[in-house]
Amino acid sequence: MFALPNVHIREPIEVDGFALVPWNDERLATMARANRNLNSLLAAFRTEFGDQIEPPVIIWRSDMPDTYRSVTAISGFRDAIALSVVPMAWAQSLRFDRHGGAHYSDTFSVYPWMTDRNDEHLITRTPAMFGIHDVQRLRPQSIAALPIHHLEPRDIDFPMRDELLRRWQRCFATPTPDPAAERIFRSLNMANAAAKLPAGADANSYDTLRAVALWASAFEILRPSRNQAYREIYELLEQVTWNYTPCKTKEYRCFGDGDGTLRALPLWLYGEITRLRNDTLHGNPIPEDRLVPEPAKRPISLYAAPLYRIVLAAVLELKHIPGPRNPDNTDYENFRADQFEFGKYQRDIEVALETVLFTPDEFRERHTRGGRALRPAPPSTSATPDQSS
Repeated sequence: MFALPNVHIREPIEVDGFALVPWNDERLATMARANRNLNSLLAAFRTEFGDQIEPPVIIWRSDMPDTYRSVTAISGFRDAIALSVVPMAWAQSLRFDRHGGAHYSDTFSVYPWMTDRNDEHLITRTPAMFGIHDVQRLRPQSIAALPIHHLEPRDIDFPMRDELLRRWQRCFATPTPDPAAERIFRSLNMANAAAKLPAGADANSYDTLRAVALWASAFEILRPSRNQAYREIYELLEQVTWNYTPCKTKEYRCFGDGDGTLRALPLWLYGEITRLRNDTLHGNPIPEDRLVPEPAKRPISLYAAPLYRIVLAAVLELKHIPGPRNPDNTDYENFRADQFEFGKYQRDIEVALETVLFTPDEFRERHTRGGRALRPAPPSTSATPDQSS
């Protein structure tokens, strides 16, 4: 159905009758052997420098509901995968100072051309054009200046991915999905847009501000409200069971709380994202330091994706489901492989959120010294009223 030329996978990601499969998957190989033009297309993918790539492909089984074939369903499946990877890439980068990973959802962009069902022509249908062409003339390639990401198991937030794919099946197995289920995929669509590269070589601060605005909307779609929607997200974040002390301590005055209420760090971060979105979309003055409001020492735009994962998990009521016990393991090994592994994704995010209070060098020193560095003082400025429409 679509190829994804900027990501390489080892194992299929699938639900019954619908999958993203790697190049060597037998189902895809069987189709390629039976369809000369499809085989030619897949073998022709290159980077902009001519290196061959092996794009995974979205496939569909013909006995499944026709609703699985809608572009909304296909992009929803892709969004579920992307948003099970991108937030953790940012969290691990911030926590462990890693520079690799799929930080942008463009990694999961679909290639617009594909062979038709009769394997006769290339076809594309985009908002800009409907096209038919000759397969042999196409030189398909990955997105320029975006690395091919080799997706490893450690990159994937498995509890989130599995729950989103379960929701995908329920949402798109029917032509009239439940509004609450559809809202999840509307939010994922907005988050996927927010997570894209803000721009190319011409990227500037305006592009970052636009991305922050999209992230704020992705949050609010999950909990719609006629006004002051940010309070719905505050409520969700208050309900999260936080494990890391810096994410539990209530010492921050947040956006919209003119009564002096003190809240925890994740709520302050979300409030600043909302404040920045409002100023951006309403054309208010934005000083150069607005991306790094006190007491932050890093741009708050870096924290939108990890924070979105926390809110999404709260909406999904993501809970640990015990797996089968391995009789060859000790009790500790079974615990680590089960409950401990389930919780590691939120633990990485919680520690990552605290990094906003430190420069990279300060955070490295803090953990080298066993976490004994002094905490920065919480912000003392008064909160401003809501400016949302």
